[in-house]
Amino acid sequence: KFPKRRQKLVELTIGRLEDKSSHVRANAIKVLAKFIETHPFVMDGGELSMSLFESKYQAITERLEAIALPEGMMNAKKKDGDDDDDEDGMEGEGDAAPVEVDMVAETESRLLDPETANEYMKLQLLQRYYIDAMRFARHIDEAIPVLCQLLASTNKTEVVDTMEFFVTAHYYKIASAQEGIRRMVHLIWSKDTGSEENKGVRGRLIDCYKNLYLSPIPALSAKDNVNLMARKLISLTFNTTLAELTSLEQLLATMMSEDLVPYEVIRKLWSVYSYKQSNMPAPQRRGAIIILGMLAVAKKEVVADHVDILLKIGLGQFGRDDLSLAKYTCIALQRLLDGKRKGKGRPRGKQVRFPKDHAIFRRLKELIEAPCSSTEWFSVAEQAINAIYLLSEHPDEICTGMLRTKTASIFKSSTSDEAIDEDVATDQEETKPMIECTTSPYELSQLMFLAGHVAIKQIVHLELIEAELKRRKNDEADKKKALEKEKKAGQGDDELEQVTGTAEDDVADSIAQVRERELLYGRQSLLTIFGPMAAYICANNKSFSNVTLQTAATVALTKFMCVSAEYCERHLPLLLTILEKSQEPVIRSNIMIALGDIAVCFNHLIEQNISFLYKRLTDPDLAVKKNTLMVLTHLILNGMVKVKGQLGEMAKCIEDPDQRISDLSKLFFTELATKDNAVYNNLPDIISHLSVGANAVEEAQFVRIMKFLFEFIKDKHADNIVEKLCLRFKNNDDPRQWRDTGFCLSQLPFKTERSLKKLLDAMPLYEDKLFEDTLFKYFTDIIQKVSCSACDAIIVACLYG
Repeated sequence: KFPKRRQKLVELTIGRLEDKSSHVRANAIKVLAKFIETHPFVMDGGELSMSLFESKYQAITERLEAIALPEGMMNAKKKDGDDDDDEDGMEGEGDAAPVEVDMVAETESRLLDPETANEYMKLQLLQRYYIDAMRFARHIDEAIPVLCQLLASTNKTEVVDTMEFFVTAHYYKIASAQEGIRRMVHLIWSKDTGSEENKGVRGRLIDCYKNLYLSPIPALSAKDNVNLMARKLISLTFNTTLAELTSLEQLLATMMSEDLVPYEVIRKLWSVYSYKQSNMPAPQRRGAIIILGMLAVAKKEVVADHVDILLKIGLGQFGRDDLSLAKYTCIALQRLLDGKRKGKGRPRGKQVRFPKDHAIFRRLKELIEAPCSSTEWFSVAEQAINAIYLLSEHPDEICTGMLRTKTASIFKSSTSDEAIDEDVATDQEETKPMIECTTSPYELSQLMFLAGHVAIKQIVHLELIEAELKRRKNDEADKKKALEKEKKAGQGDDELEQVTGTAEDDVADSIAQVRERELLYGRQSLLTIFGPMAAYICANNKSFSNVTLQTAATVALTKFMCVSAEYCERHLPLLLTILEKSQEPVIRSNIMIALGDIAVCFNHLIEQNISFLYKRLTDPDLAVKKNTLMVLTHLILNGMVKVKGQLGEMAKCIEDPDQRISDLSKLFFTELATKDNAVYNNLPDIISHLSVGANAVEEAQFVRIMKFLFEFIKDKHADNIVEKLCLRFKNNDDPRQWRDTGFCLSQLPFKTERSLKKLLDAMPLYEDKLFEDTLFKYFTDIIQKVSCSACDAIIVACLYG
């Protein structure tokens, strides 16, 4: 009786997890956690492992089947089993089941010898026990997806209760709880607004992960605890997405800064990473360096004291055999850079950079130049170049050498540096035969990727040089000011400020000139040859049909376009043509992301062609559509492009079948509503786009979209919107547009007499259309909203004169 009622209570509690009241949901979470803590299935140590229950149930069932029963009894048992199945689905029969089981067991026991009968009855009770246990565990598993959604609740207490639930479920070995624990890590980005609630979410998240992964178990020895903690941390890196790794890095860096990670665990992680026997599983070695790199974000000493191990393992033979290991080793090396940016355009303070002949760069150079046919090479090369530009005193010289070597290895006819230098002066027409002489599109892909990434990192390097030069000039000016103050006052200060400002402008102009004219067009720049090469490969996609080559060349083209406005303007039509016509979703997706970066560099060029970006919102590939939505969101919310009546396509994404895209679109409009009347100003265009013409959506979709958008319309704007909407009835013979306009009117609050009067003044525009049932209903809804007697008087006056 009690287990059956308990199961019913669990079902009802799970249903309340989706209650519209946050208070009810929060209490449902607590009750469900209490059900887990007080569950009666303690025979196997109290764990609620579904796999354990299933294996036990299977074993007991096999033992029961092994006990021979007379044929008549077997038929009776089968019928009884059918009755039990029916009984499980019925309510109010909890009292019958135990009695019937006892009667069956007693009947069976008379047909067996006493010893066998006793064993048979025990096995039947155990079978029933595990059936109930599996049912309870299954209910908890069904609740996990809903609980994962509650982690995103705006109610902070509810979020904390959900985190507590997942910790409890983890302790009871509920496998599906791991999904919630992984989702929890994203809460590390909760904004700290100064309220205790928000601080509580971040603080409680850190406590949860500390208890789950870094708390010792009293029953184990110190050594075993350290091994277990290290193993748990490494397991966090298995089968994770980039977003999860990013959030995990922030979480572990925060925990490291608060000294919550024991030194012994860090030492054990290094032991796992540096284990020289080949029987160490690759995911474990890889996971160890991922975690160490994350911890080093807070304290660079974590990796600074073990650079030699990084070079021997990650950039040695193990790294060449496992390119993912090499990639994360390069990321760990980047943590040697200390400090955070002090502000936009400023260097990270005094940085320790290494000479270009340091062992780090020799190993990185060897890693990039070594022949490789794996697609993982690209991610390794990216992180290796990042490390070079972060750590080297002269990264441009190192990368120039790599480009020379790579070029010479591909174009066999030009193996010397002198020959390559001569080729730098060639134009695009002379580039054609040189490209076609290579027989390996994959090697050419690597060269294109390398050149493109070096170009984009060189821009960042130039910005750091500019900031450093300005800092030095400011320091010199400050010293001069201090000296002048001892001699003069007033006039001297103003003159020095003018001189300092002029010096800073001179530095900025010089760097801008290098970026615009030297990197891609200078006679001494090695990148000069690669700009025309990337454009030629992209423009001749039939001759160069290899997908990897086309992808790499397109990425390189977009990166070169971020360098020079002249190059960008010249090749933007080509890039937009590829965006329109390419059959490869990955190429279209890469271009969309790149256009967002190009807009940051050369805003006016993208704004003139913004319609090409909006078109990708209808792309058949979900990844392209999602990236387009994210890029447009970034550009619009940051004021990089102006909205010109094209928000209708963004609004259509609210009804996208993919939940992720729908959520992103809703988030966009929620953020846009915080801008100055942005939704209000664009509302007429959105309505027209969704209601009229080839872009119109179905009527039901229109209703849902506009219901969401009207939530952002302020009461003070209602008067003007009424007038604009009523004008849509004029000279309009389409009943669909009548209904759409009527629905929009019904979403307005009509809290003022002025708005209602405007509606009534416009009656000649729509009175002949009220025969349409749906439209009439919308107007009926509007009148029902009006409760004040003054408004009733206006209605009577207007209607009856």
